[in-house]
Amino acid sequence: MDQNDLPDPTARIAELARRVSAEPRLRAELQRARREFFGEAMAGHGSDVAEHRFAEWFLLERESETLGAVPSTVPPFDRESEGLGGSIVGLFLVESIGQTVLVKDVQDREILELEPGGAHAVGDLLVGRLYPRAGERWLPSAATPTLRPGRELADAFLRDVARLELGRRLHQIELEHLLLRHHEERAEPPVAGPPPAPIVPLEHLEADLERLLRNAGAPLDASAISQELREAPRPGTLIGPLLDRLAFDTDVDLDRARQLLLEIWNAHHEGDPAADDTDCATPGPPGESLGERLVRTLEEGLGQRRNVEDLFAELERMAGVDPEEEEEGDAGAAASMEGDGGELAALVAEYEWETERHDAEGPLRLWIELQRNAAVPTTDLTAIGRHDLMRLLLHVYLRSAPDERAARVRSAFADLERFYEWLAATQELDRRAVLGECRGALLEHLDRLQAAGRMLSNDEAPAQPPRLLQVEDTGRDGFGARDDDGEHHWCRIDPAAAAHLRVGDLLLAGFAGPRGDEPTSLERRLCGLVVVMPIDARALIE
Repeated sequence: MDQNDLPDPTARIAELARRVSAEPRLRAELQRARREFFGEAMAGHGSDVAEHRFAEWFLLERESETLGAVPSTVPPFDRESEGLGGSIVGLFLVESIGQTVLVKDVQDREILELEPGGAHAVGDLLVGRLYPRAGERWLPSAATPTLRPGRELADAFLRDVARLELGRRLHQIELEHLLLRHHEERAEPPVAGPPPAPIVPLEHLEADLERLLRNAGAPLDASAISQELREAPRPGTLIGPLLDRLAFDTDVDLDRARQLLLEIWNAHHEGDPAADDTDCATPGPPGESLGERLVRTLEEGLGQRRNVEDLFAELERMAGVDPEEEEEGDAGAAASMEGDGGELAALVAEYEWETERHDAEGPLRLWIELQRNAAVPTTDLTAIGRHDLMRLLLHVYLRSAPDERAARVRSAFADLERFYEWLAATQELDRRAVLGECRGALLEHLDRLQAAGRMLSNDEAPAQPPRLLQVEDTGRDGFGARDDDGEHHWCRIDPAAAAHLRVGDLLLAGFAGPRGDEPTSLERRLCGLVVVMPIDARALIE
């Protein structure tokens, strides 16, 4: 292929960013990633060039919790990724300019040849991403700034990297934090082509919603709805009932309406540190993720020797469950559910009435709350999938006492089975296959997970804050794990406990302080309350 026929990476990034930003299930993750990339003070305020660098990092480098891989490698987004593979990120010092431009990769000290073009001068330092082109040449990203004096900055950068002892190339987000954030006021080159805009302007979203409602004959005002969404602390409490009303009164495209409503709420709350997390009793630092809140709350609860059941009830509320006081009497509770929980609540109410199974604090009621308060509320039984059921079962698992987790989850699963059997028999709605998808992910591992957590827990207070650990390898008397900061740890444990762990398991645990009899400083000891969860839990709690 002639180099002139290669896809333009700037346009590719812009189109891919547009596609990804239109995916409702990625909205909350996009907001968390923006705060991670820009920092809380800059969240939502990057220039077009900075936004393009963020898009490159999110699409080409960052592993998505929701998708389970780097977005550009996951269908259907991979179809827009032609010409983006093989790019590299770093600092590139311009060494010579003649018939071609030669740059030195500052970290690897390799000489690379750039495509002709660009206002470069010897000694310039390009900071950002290069894309491979034909003839073993490279094309700088349109969002790659030029810093001067380049050689001095490159030397200072190498000294900083040497002190960090990383032994690897820096990621794009690390370059942003270490170098580019300190040069925000320097002139940056304009981004050629359409800039990626993950967040559509609010006025455009309101206009789209107004057209959608008008075409469907809905007697609702988009501006008034937008104002209500601005005041709503969470999207689910308003969007769920509104979609139910539209479904009953109009033939509006509910998927498009749900997407627009959620985008409007996100646009109003873009600068809100809690925009994608629910409130918890103990306030935390701005931009704190749900996983970080989970860890911090557990640490504080353990230090205060709080009741275990109360502590896990708070963890449940952090993840989006905010139980309201039940109205007195079954009829009142059923009416409340029907008004707020859509089709799911109405069917649960009918099921409880027909089978005389009334449990105001049971898993079915918890399920309604979770679906209603989700970032994208889903109360249509045909749209509720394995992910939703796993979230419910994980909530039951976390809110139960350590020795009761397996039994409580099995009991909740049995309640779901009875409900789904009733749906198939009385409503001609057979969704029982969805339940089967949860067995291997959690049900078959319950006893092992519970036993591991019980055997790893002790009464010793953590010397460091508890953290989320993911098991990467196991041995006879220990396991290796990686925390959310990317640090690797080897934990020595009792062989009986080690036999219960599997690669991929998640642990919420704290580390003990060093002891003189420890063989090496690299080994860590777990202490305090330890919760062992399946790998699926990561996507559900972050």
